[in-house]
This record gives sequence, structure tokens and C-alpha cells, in this order.
Amino acid sequence: MIGAEEFLLLISATLFLCYVSGLIYTKTRIPDILILLGFGVLLGPVLGIFQKDTFVAISPLMSVVAICIITFESGISLDVKTFRKALFKSFTLTILTFFTVMLTVGFAVHFAMPETFSLLEGMLLGTMVAGISTMAVTSLLDGLQKLIPNLESTRAILTLESTLCDPIRVVAAITLIRMLMTPGFSLQSSAKDIVFTFVVGILVGLVFSLLWSEVLDRLRGRPLNYMMTMAVLFPTYIVGEMAGNGGGTMASFIFGLVLANYNNVAKWLGMNRNLKPDYGKIMEFNEEIAFLLKSYYFVYIGLIVSISYQYLTVGFAVVALLLVIRYIVASLTGRLMRFTREERVISRLVFTLGTSTLVMSQIPQIYDPAREFILNPGIYPDLCFPIVLGTVLFAALLSPIIAKSQLK
Repeated sequence: MIGAEEFLLLISATLFLCYVSGLIYTKTRIPDILILLGFGVLLGPVLGIFQKDTFVAISPLMSVVAICIITFESGISLDVKTFRKALFKSFTLTILTFFTVMLTVGFAVHFAMPETFSLLEGMLLGTMVAGISTMAVTSLLDGLQKLIPNLESTRAILTLESTLCDPIRVVAAITLIRMLMTPGFSLQSSAKDIVFTFVVGILVGLVFSLLWSEVLDRLRGRPLNYMMTMAVLFPTYIVGEMAGNGGGTMASFIFGLVLANYNNVAKWLGMNRNLKPDYGKIMEFNEEIAFLLKSYYFVYIGLIVSISYQYLTVGFAVVALLLVIRYIVASLTGRLMRFTREERVISRLVFTLGTSTLVMSQIPQIYDPAREFILNPGIYPDLCFPIVLGTVLFAALLSPIIAKSQLK
């Protein structure tokens, strides 16, 4: 068990390293993500200073807090007009990417490893790796912003994609497990679950944000408004999550989006409001907290990664397949939906997985611990670790170089 002093020293070192690595990036273009990952691998698997089990145990709490704050930041920093323009593009990209990855990865691993994966089990792995991570994407775009200007619309598309794909992936994974455990299970109920989760998540975020905007206007100029906003954000996430896995993510995103664009949203709803709450301080303080969580996130990935040559080989092969799929799907979607040049180039090069993939890899063991219906539920986390690591390394090392070259 890690001591309190050691944990505080780890946080302190992580924050310092993240700040310094950001300075290094501006001078050398060595990605800060890569430095943080290397720091985690050094302290965990290489030197063994911190044990993997300790951080796996606290990851659910950290993941929930991080998802709330990062998705809130994505929403509050987004203009609602940009959101409206990006929504249909993002939804199309999300759906096409998800189903293409799920089916292609499913057939590929079933063909390559038939003794380990049936077709449905291969598709189950496909659902786990078919969606990008909000934290990883926002960190990567923060770095790309220094190289490539005018990324606001691209950021909106990818942020929305990371928000939309979570409930789709979770419901699809649970549906496949139910199909394995109960032959003849209906797909119609799962489609209804996804729609219900989205609708309720949006409504919860909208209602909480409209009410809190009115309160914030009356608290204008008073201290601790950010902390009170967090006190409202966390229940918003919890209530949204009651509708289904992923509903809380959508609720947090809508909460931030409506909060920052309250007057426009109120006008669309037929309410004539002209509130002037102090969002500047809230956004500034949230950036500080998000900085801490993003820093911790990449060190955490390095700390808990399991290094196995067999799984590294298979995992990196799946990464190569994912990158090819993404490039093709995003290129076709870009032509179909008339993406701008920046949107098309960045969206086909950014496919970075994260904590949600690692969390989802535990689902088969939760549903079938006795291995009655799934051949090897333990293989999912073993494969997802190198897949997540591979997508992060590609995004950190090669995506900026390729993107800058293609934009030229």
C-alpha cells in the first residue's frame, strides 16, 4: 500500500514534470505526453517503486473525477454555434468509426486467434478499442494547437466524438456479452438503451445548468463560485449516469456547454435572459484542476502498464489496424460531410484510447468470472494495455509530424 507521503511526492513530481515537459515541447517538439508516460513506466514496471495494484484500486474514483472535470472543461470552452456546426459531423464520424472498428477488429482477431476469440468475443474487443479518450485527445490537441492554428472546429468534433462514443461502446459491449450468455437476445432493446441514455444525459445537463446559471448570476463577485459549481457538477454526473453508462459524461458536457452559452440557449428556449455571471474565473480555475488530472493520467498509464512481448506484438498489430481504419473512415467521412482541410487531416490522425478502454476491458471478468461463456476474459485487459499505449505513442510521436506535413 502506498503511503500518503509517497503519493504526495508523486503528485508533486508529476506536476513539476508536466510543466517542464511543456517547456521542453516548445523548444524541441518532444511531446510532453511521451515524457510523462516514460516517467510512469520508470517508476512502475522498471524500478518497481510503485506497485500497479495500488493505482488500479484507486483508478475508478480518479476516473470519475477526471471525466467530470475534463468533459465540463470541454463544454464550457466551446461556443454553442461551433457545437451546432460540429454535431452532425461528429456523430457521423463516431458511428462509422465505431461499427467499422468493432466488425473489422472482431473478424481479424477471430481469424488470427480462433482458439482464443470467437467472432462475438472478437467483436467485444472491438467495442473496447472503438472510441477515443477525452483526456488523451484534449492533451494532444493542446500540443497541436502550438503547431497548427485554427483548431477550434476540429477540437469540437473530436471532443464531441469522445463524449458520444462512451455510452455506445458500453451498451454495445454489454449487449455482446448478453448475446454470448443468452442466445437469441434482442438487439432492439440495446438500441433503445443507447437513445435513452443520450436523451436523459442531455436533459439532465440542460436542467442542472439552467438552474445553476440563474444562481451563479446572483452570486456574481462572491468567492468560491468554482467550488460551488463543482458541487453541482458531480451530482449532475451521478444523475445522468443513472440513465445508463455514459449518460453522466454527456450530462457533464452539456452542463458546461449551456453554462458558458446560457443566454443563447435561453433564447432558443423562448426565454429572454441577459445574465452576466463571471465565467472567466471558473474557466481559469478549472484549467488548473484539469492540468493536474491530465498530468496524473499519463503517468498513471505508465505505472499500471503490463509489459509482455506476446501481448505487445498482438496489441501493436491491432493498433496498426486501428490507425488504418481510422485514416480510411475519417477520409471518407470528411469527403461526405465536407470537412475543412484541418478537420479532415487531424481527425484521421487522432485516434487515442485511454482510461475508458482499460475500464471496459474488465467487463468480461465482471460478467463471467467463472469463464462459462467467455473463453478467456482475462485476455482483454492484457491486450488493451499495449493497445492504449500504442495509440498514445503514435499520437504523441507521429501525429503532429504527419499532420503538419499534410497541412503544408
